[in-house]
Amino acid sequence: MILSAFLLAVTVFVCLHAGIMLAMSAAAVLHRATPPPAPAILPRVAIIVAARDEETDLPRCLEALLAQEYPADRLDIFVADDHSTDDTANVIRQFQQRSSEAAGPAVHCVPVPDPVGHLQGKANALYAAIAASDHGILLVTDADCAPPPDWARNHAAYFADPKVGMVCGQAYVEHHTLLDAVQALDWSYLLTSASILTETGWPATAMGNNMAFRRTAYEAVGGYPALPFSVTEDYVLFQTVARQTNFRVRFPLDPGLHTITLPLKRLVDVYRQRRRWARGGLRAPAWLYTLYLIAHLAHLLPAIGLFVAPFWALSLIALKIFGDFSLLWVALGISQRRKLLRAFPLFEAYLFAYMISLPTVLAVSRRINWKNRQL
Repeated sequence: MILSAFLLAVTVFVCLHAGIMLAMSAAAVLHRATPPPAPAILPRVAIIVAARDEETDLPRCLEALLAQEYPADRLDIFVADDHSTDDTANVIRQFQQRSSEAAGPAVHCVPVPDPVGHLQGKANALYAAIAASDHGILLVTDADCAPPPDWARNHAAYFADPKVGMVCGQAYVEHHTLLDAVQALDWSYLLTSASILTETGWPATAMGNNMAFRRTAYEAVGGYPALPFSVTEDYVLFQTVARQTNFRVRFPLDPGLHTITLPLKRLVDVYRQRRRWARGGLRAPAWLYTLYLIAHLAHLLPAIGLFVAPFWALSLIALKIFGDFSLLWVALGISQRRKLLRAFPLFEAYLFAYMISLPTVLAVSRRINWKNRQL
């Protein structure tokens, strides 16, 4: 009886997970975005970058931002220097000087004040940069990202609809090694799922390295000073705008909105990043927790089943993998990156490992070290 009940539970959760993946694969095809045309008069946009000890990656980011195909008089770049201990401040000053001598967008260096109360970490840096600007549209990215030249223009086009308060895009991981490719698949897997859920009326999450929002939407929720502290400040802002305002949040499967982010070099750092994301996700609504639970058990139970009913467990694992593959096949087809699927077997092994272990790791230790800060 116990074995039968266990096998039934394994079957139910794996079938639920596979069904959700296949349903999202179909939705990805049906809800593929039709990019809106750029308005005749583009809005004034401030690009916000929070930088802490980013002397190595920041030049690549600022080069990409200065190369944006956007009217220079309607685009400004604000870099928040968050108490950096390396040469980040000097890098910003060099680009600031360069922008003042050229006809491109202006680069502004924003010193970040000491944290006060719950306003700490990246949220504090973003708050300082946003407060230093007066632009109607705020476009946020990270120092390790390099957006393509049409990135700002493509985001701005979505705000021609006055009902839209936030627009998010995907981040493609630059890949040269197998570990890079696994990260690229993982980001696509997670962000495609979030995109489909959001576009079908279930706002899930978004990434703060590729997020645009109206100042009025940001001010409607009180900005970062009014939001609770989180190690994933982007998630909190996204969810608060979605839940507490009348603005619409968008996360379309539009390749024109993508940015390119650098991979992490060590597997341990990749795991720590996923742990930080998972801790931030603890603020999720109940329906999202249900999806988390289904995904966790769809990985954990068949892994246990390998020891008691290996043939049955392997059959169900194959079904789960088929659902994952279907989602990535569609997503990577839209972004024309299907060559990444060569790393799919390794990605699945990695996915099983962190989906099974993360809940226990979070329960044992919830403290997060981010940029040499305990949060």
